[in-house]
Parts: sequence; C-alpha cells; structure tokens
Amino acid sequence: GGGLFSAGGLFHALGLSRKPAFTLAEVLITLGIIGIVAAMTLPAVVSNYKKQEVVTRLKKFYVTLNQALLMSVSENGSMESWDFPEAQNNGKQMDEFVNKYLFPYFKGLRRCSSTDNKCKKIAQRLLGSSQPVYIFSDGGCFSMLKGGGNADSGMMHIQYDINCQANPNTYNRDIFAFTISYRSGKSFVLKVGSTATFNLNDRDELLNQCQNNENSPHAKGACGALIYYDGWEIADDYPYKI
Repeated sequence: GGGLFSAGGLFHALGLSRKPAFTLAEVLITLGIIGIVAAMTLPAVVSNYKKQEVVTRLKKFYVTLNQALLMSVSENGSMESWDFPEAQNNGKQMDEFVNKYLFPYFKGLRRCSSTDNKCKKIAQRLLGSSQPVYIFSDGGCFSMLKGGGNADSGMMHIQYDINCQANPNTYNRDIFAFTISYRSGKSFVLKVGSTATFNLNDRDELLNQCQNNENSPHAKGACGALIYYDGWEIADDYPYKI
C-alpha cells in the first residue's frame, strides 16, 4: 500500500526520492563502451611503453660505456696507445682487449664465449660467430669488432642488443650500433649509430640512412643515431615498429 511504513511512504516522509537502478542491458552497454575505448587506446599505451624502454636502455648503455672508456683512458693512457686486437675476427684477442680495458670499469658484466652453445646464436646475429658476447645483469648484451686503423687512429664497432635473448632480435628494433673513433692527440669519440652515420648531422640524411640500411653491412643498426639526434626519442616517423 501507500502507507507511511511502505517503502514509498517512508521515502516520501523523509523527503527522498528513489533513483532507478541500472538495468542489466545498461550495464552491458557501459561495459561494452569501456571495452571499445580500451581496445582503441591500449595498443598506443603498449607501443609508447616499448619505445620508452628501448630509449632508456640505449641511453643507459651509452652512458655506461662512455664512463667505462673515460675511466680506462685515465688509467691506461690515450686510446691510440692501447693494445688493440691485431686480427679483426680473433675472439681470443678481443677478449684480451676487453678484459684489460673494459671489464675493470663495468659492474654486472659477464663474458659469454662464442664457443658456448648458448652464445653461438647471440654472437652470430651481432658481429659474427667468432666474436665473444658480453652480457649485463639487466639482460642486455654487446659484442665488439676491431675496425680499420693504424698506429695513430682507428675505429671500434659495437652491436648492442637491449634484451639479448628475447625477441625480436632485429636491427633497429632491439639491436643497435655504436661506434668508437680514436685519433692521436685527441680524445676518443663514442657515437650511437654505425660508420654510415658517424659523420652525419642532418636529420633528413639520418632518416634516409635509417630507412635504407638493409643492403649495407656498415649501416646496420644505424637508426640509433636518429634516436640520439631526436633527443633520445623515437619520433612518429621512425621507420620501424617498436
């Protein structure tokens, strides 16, 4: 009935009105809308996270390696006086070089010999099966290769994989190049990118090299130079999906 003690009478006496509850159909529609919005925005959120992870790891490796090289120079003298490997593809000589000039200045780094079955595939996709791999505690790894040079100057090539054994194991997505140049009487120069981008300072040229590096062994991983040029950011026109 409509008496005071009925539900309607009590709400009326208290000056309140009952608000209608959501129907099941309305709840389902609302959930459906939320699902559509999530489906539209989640890929962008995931993509931005992956891009930031790549940038963070690239920058960390650049800073870590540069600091290690500076400390090594302070103790071992200018780089042109170092005992570089005599042969380009000699893993033993590269190990001797890294053990002397880099290992003492890194933390959380271990050697992974290319003769170890676990490391053969990693070595192969970086700088060749004859080269040792060096793995950080955060899962990233790198390999080094002696470049051309003489008693007064030269270069070192480095390939860095931000997650080492995890996919996609693809250049310019999780594998990037770094280059060290040294010259008598001058400080060494560490740059993100390959020899193909080492002397480029124009963004259009860097982007072109980044887009067209598949057929050049010296241009692999060149896109790191573009990321560095853009202030450690992966811009919207970056040609590879991260």
